[in-house]
Amino acid sequence: MPVTDIVARAPNHLGDGVMALPALYALSRVGRLTIHAPKWGLDLYRGIQARVVSRDARHEGEVAVLFPPSFRVAWASRRVPRRVGVAADGRRWLLTDVVERGPHRRDTYAALAAAVGAIVDGPPEWLRRSGDPAVHVPRGHIGLNPVSPSGKTVAWQGFADLARRMDRPVVFYGGPREAMTVDTVAGHHPRRVGLGLPAFASALVRCAVFVSNDSGAAHFARACGVPTVAVYGSTTPSRTGPHGATAVEGEASCRPCYRKECPFGLECLQIEVERVEAAVREVLGG
Repeated sequence: MPVTDIVARAPNHLGDGVMALPALYALSRVGRLTIHAPKWGLDLYRGIQARVVSRDARHEGEVAVLFPPSFRVAWASRRVPRRVGVAADGRRWLLTDVVERGPHRRDTYAALAAAVGAIVDGPPEWLRRSGDPAVHVPRGHIGLNPVSPSGKTVAWQGFADLARRMDRPVVFYGGPREAMTVDTVAGHHPRRVGLGLPAFASALVRCAVFVSNDSGAAHFARACGVPTVAVYGSTTPSRTGPHGATAVEGEASCRPCYRKECPFGLECLQIEVERVEAAVREVLGG
């Protein structure tokens, strides 16, 4: 029997939210879709034929597709007849359909959608609109994102040095509540902090290359079609990296660990600035 009413609980973090885009588009093609998402969901999912509501709104529908692997999310959907998710956080008994994790998080999200008959096709893509706000930044600049909400284990410290090595205009970027951190790194370079997604996209498409820690900003840049270099410490592109980004990875034997705190002195982030510079210049064409 075809599904008609689908409630999708979107991921909690922007990078995961971007990775879920193809799966959510696919779900919208098999039924009436309601997406429960954080505040940025209204902008990120605006191109999907769906109703976007608060992630805390009551879950109502025939089937719930649960992207976050938490017990709390499964419990919120317990009254929905069919509940699809991965078995994690002690919530197996709350699920009617259990999906195995894939090698990459995008694969897991595609499997969630496939469980209700949706066919996922293509990488994450986010399209600008003519009415999106313009942001004054130089065309062909190097965009640098030196922060990440995920903490110190993904926060490479070489961005200030990298900026000094660039022979193009440099603009530093940061999310809401990250202005102080960006200010300590950016020096005399201009910065754009706390932009909404449409404005951020308008700035990103004027980048020659965007350089970022493993973060939601890197995923969003790639979804906008921007050449991106991503630096990885405790994480790995094979599991959570942005589609099509150039990766520069740490070489510590203990990675990837995905820890928030490191007991070994952040060896994974001891990445020479020359390696990142070389990756940037390769993307720029030498």
